[in-house]
Parts: sequence; C-alpha cells; structure tokens
Amino acid sequence: MADSMLSYIPLLSIAVTSGLLVMALISFSTARKSIQKQSEQQMNNLKTLNEQQIYERLTEVRLRLQNTDDFTKLAAESPIYAERFTLVNKPSEYYTIMAFLDLFEYVYHLRGENSIDNVVWIRWKALMETIMTIPKFVRVWEKTRYSHSDDQFKGFIDSLLPVKNNTQATDSQRQ
Repeated sequence: MADSMLSYIPLLSIAVTSGLLVMALISFSTARKSIQKQSEQQMNNLKTLNEQQIYERLTEVRLRLQNTDDFTKLAAESPIYAERFTLVNKPSEYYTIMAFLDLFEYVYHLRGENSIDNVVWIRWKALMETIMTIPKFVRVWEKTRYSHSDDQFKGFIDSLLPVKNNTQATDSQRQ
C-alpha cells in the first residue's frame, strides 16, 4: 500500500507544478494587460498634453500676428474685418475677444472629452458667464458665432447671454 501511494507522488508533483505554472501564466497575462493599459493611458495623457501645448502655441502666435500694425491695416481692407472693428474701440480689443472665445471653445471641448476636472470646469464656466455680460463680447459673439463649428458650444454660449440677446439668438435660429 505504501508503494502504491509513493507511485502517486510524481503525479501529484506534476499536478502541483502544472497548477503553479498555470497560475503564473495567468498572473503574467494579467500583469501584462495592466501594464499595457497603463502605457495606453500614459500615451493618451501625453497626446492630450501635446495637443494643449500645440493649441497654446498656435493661439499665442495668432494673437501676436494679429496685434501687429501690418495685419490690422490689411484686415481693415476687408469688409468683414472693417465691420467687426466697428463693434469695439480698437482692433486689439476684437483680437482679444476672439482669443477668449476660441479659448472658451477649447475648454468646452476639453470638458466634453472629460479632460478637465469638474472643479476646474465650474470655474471656467463662471468666468464664461461673467465675460459674456460684457457688451462688446456679446456683439462680437453675435457677429462671429457662425465661425464656430460646434453647435453644442454655440448653444452653450448663447445660453450664457443676457436674456434679451439670448431670445434674439433663439429667434434668429428658428428662422
């Protein structure tokens, strides 16, 4: 009887070793998937950071170029810019307002992508609400809103406008 039990020891050893090997493979597979997910998340974070840095640089360059006397003289020759410049006291105000509106659209986009924390969004939204009480911002928005392609963003900004202007925007959308 002792001999027959001893004959099971090699089989038992193989079974235990096989079990450990299977557990190690499962553990390795799980660890690999976890590392892959972390790597993908890091790549997404870097991509978002890179996009934000590119956007920041483009905005800086655009504002710097627009605020030159040469561009302002050239732009004044355009009936579109000439009309928009009448909405403000000087062209630099128009450029500043447009930069803010573009920034608001970008922050709105980041919110939609869940790329900014809710606390940060609440602060940005409060800033947008406050800024959209400035009459020059409202006038420029009303003349340039069509240049923004995101209908949800346009609706969001329209919802921030004073009631009188918000009603006008809604009426013009119905027509």
